[in-house]
Amino acid sequence: MGWMNVFGGSKQIHQFYELLNAQGRVAQSMTDLLMRYIHATMSAATPEQLADIRDQADKLEHTGDHWRQMIVDLLAETFVTPFDREDINDLSRAVDDIVDYCENTIKEIQLFEIVPNAFIVDMVLVMRQGVGELDQALQSLSGDRTRSRTQAMAAKFQENKMEGIYRRAIADLSHLDDIHELIKFREIYRHLSNAADRLDTAANLLIRIIIKQYQ
Repeated sequence: MGWMNVFGGSKQIHQFYELLNAQGRVAQSMTDLLMRYIHATMSAATPEQLADIRDQADKLEHTGDHWRQMIVDLLAETFVTPFDREDINDLSRAVDDIVDYCENTIKEIQLFEIVPNAFIVDMVLVMRQGVGELDQALQSLSGDRTRSRTQAMAAKFQENKMEGIYRRAIADLSHLDDIHELIKFREIYRHLSNAADRLDTAANLLIRIIIKQYQ
């Protein structure tokens, strides 16, 4: 390993931004697949069509893991980073968690054999919007940090909307007489709420990174 690889030349520093951008695109694509899966389930798509979406989500999740591992490896190999090492790792992990929670939601809808209700549709719509804002914030991070901060705040706004929908959805479960159905829907709600929590974490990390850069 050469001197520049150890201490981090401009190429290595640029790689961190590229890899975080790649993770953001994976997260955005995963929310798109989740929405497609919900619409397909509600429109009585064929088992083959549903399986195809699940397979795409599985492959996309592995792609996300690949980018995450590359960031971990690059952190281990590089001394100089564009911003705080712990912030890079925590941000990368939060984005990867979003991908995992969304993919697990697809798996659980299939496993529980449920038809998504209006609450799930609303939660996924909000999640998709929030992740879209996060993706754009990541793309802007290396260039326009003011824009990146604005988009990170917009992602947090969507998380706040998600929290309101989640509370209403949980309250509505009291109307279900079938305890098994109640448990199934609660698990789906929980996965989406956890995904939104990680969205909020990622947005907060981005804002912290940007504040530090201005110091």
